Amino acid sequence: MDIIILSTITLSFILGLITIPYIVHLSHQLHLYDQPDKRKIHHLPIPRLGGVAFLPVVIVTMSLILVILLRLEADSYLLWNAAYIQHFLAFLAGSVMLYSIGLYDDIHGVSYKKKFLIQVLAAMILCVSGLWVADFSYVFFIREVPWWIGMPITVLAVVYVTNAINLIDGIDGLASGLAIIALTVIAALDIYLGHLAWAMIATAMLGVLCAFFYFNVFGKRDKTFMGDAGSLTLGYTLAFLILHFWQRDPVWNKYIHNVGIIALSTIIIPMFDVVRVMMSRLRDKRDPFLPDKNHIHHKLLRTGMSPTWVMITLLCLSSAFIFINYLTAAYLSQTLMIIFDILGFCLMHIIINLFIWRKEKATGIEWDRIMQSTPQQP
Repeated sequence: MDIIILSTITLSFILGLITIPYIVHLSHQLHLYDQPDKRKIHHLPIPRLGGVAFLPVVIVTMSLILVILLRLEADSYLLWNAAYIQHFLAFLAGSVMLYSIGLYDDIHGVSYKKKFLIQVLAAMILCVSGLWVADFSYVFFIREVPWWIGMPITVLAVVYVTNAINLIDGIDGLASGLAIIALTVIAALDIYLGHLAWAMIATAMLGVLCAFFYFNVFGKRDKTFMGDAGSLTLGYTLAFLILHFWQRDPVWNKYIHNVGIIALSTIIIPMFDVVRVMMSRLRDKRDPFLPDKNHIHHKLLRTGMSPTWVMITLLCLSSAFIFINYLTAAYLSQTLMIIFDILGFCLMHIIINLFIWRKEKATGIEWDRIMQSTPQQP
């Protein structure tokens, strides 16, 4: 299995390094830029199609590796069984739908209502394939979940995670860095549990994402943003992979206690931040779906931190949540782990607010008035 995983991530990384500069060059030729405005922190137009490489590279990588394995007469059941094939085909269908609407949005623009509709349809496709939340593992004292409850929860969860990744994509390296950490942990869990097919999907996305991270953070002439084609595809992939840890499969917990929460903790920062931002907008009687500058990375910028240090700080905080949940998984119930995660996230924001207050007091500037932009149609 190790050589398969290593080959998958290596091939994906190489393909990403090759294709992304061509996509950036095409963006320059077609003048497809992310233009700076009062809601964004960059000051120059930046190509926004870097994420266009994600899905094609994943598909090509997976296809080539699988063809080679089958030609070598590898144990096909180790890779796929009937359920895995259905889930994988549903994943491809949903990914293509989100990739297409995201690409259209990057080029022409599209309303959030239409994107939301496509996200719901893509999530429903997973349910049709037989993939939905079927086991809460005693979270809030709930064990097995019937399909008529599990399916709506699954649709909500997939849309939620997809948007969370899309909305956290606000500074260089943040969304891709958080996803790199998440995919690494998910791939490690799948490898340990012997789920080769899902580990291959995770590492195929991980490879091209590492290539994108290089161009996004360190690129000069080839610097690029992820765009909606990339962020929607990435969020959907993470939701799909995490969803498998919430299936009714008692064998999984035989190896790692509370594995579902450990997988979910990989995206705690974007998930919790979406809820906080939505509640803030509703409290201020604003449209919860229109953008502003109230995300966690915006708040850290208001403390005086540079964008690079904001990115590093949030990556470290995400890693800390994962590590703490992993250490406590054998001793705490999943319900307590969720409660402590929420309390930890709230404490984190209290500390951030304290630093913002000190910054405002020191400078005598009303940062809320400067940084809180008027909601506008994306």
